[in-house]
Amino acid sequence: MKVAEKSKFYKTKLLWHRIRHGLFLFTLRNALTRIGLDIAPYYWYREIKNGAEKPEIRDSFKDYELCYIGLDEIGIMNNIMGLTTKELEQNLSMGQICIGLKRGKEIAALLFVDLQDFVFKGRSFKIKDKEGYLLNVYTFQAYRGKNLATYLRYHCFELLENYCVEELYSIVSYFNTSSIKVNKKLNAQKLKLYLYIGLLKRYHWNFLLKDYSK
Repeated sequence: MKVAEKSKFYKTKLLWHRIRHGLFLFTLRNALTRIGLDIAPYYWYREIKNGAEKPEIRDSFKDYELCYIGLDEIGIMNNIMGLTTKELEQNLSMGQICIGLKRGKEIAALLFVDLQDFVFKGRSFKIKDKEGYLLNVYTFQAYRGKNLATYLRYHCFELLENYCVEELYSIVSYFNTSSIKVNKKLNAQKLKLYLYIGLLKRYHWNFLLKDYSK
């Protein structure tokens, strides 16, 4: 993996990058969680197979391969998404699917799909047959700005056919403008807007702010 992904300079640069690209509130919310206050409005989205025009990769090199990422390769992600290698390996062993884009032997971007029911910030979400939950989409620093996340999310359905998955659901922070833009490109459908408030990791409240299906 790239050394830059773990360096202190990279973390400082990442903070500045977030502020420059309209993610100040997203960054502020992350800072508040460190003192025990978690205020997190978030969207519940649905993505549909072939729901948008095929996105293009903005790169002069087109030799990207769509493939499954196995347990033997997952170590490169250690602590990058706030998850340890052990946690990621455990998730895969429990049935999560990891799909990535590779150029040669190097992973450029990846995502995870869960086929089971799950709990997010105290709220339970049900995953039915032919559905999956999309989480932990990540593009490595050297490959950012090439539209890989959008491309990967669109084409991941090709490999998910082996699991009979036709629809994906995802959760996106209200403050994460970058991910919201990607969802818009893919014509992902906003279903609900929730507000979560957590205090000292002991008290949890969830509120439905808006139901877009009504």
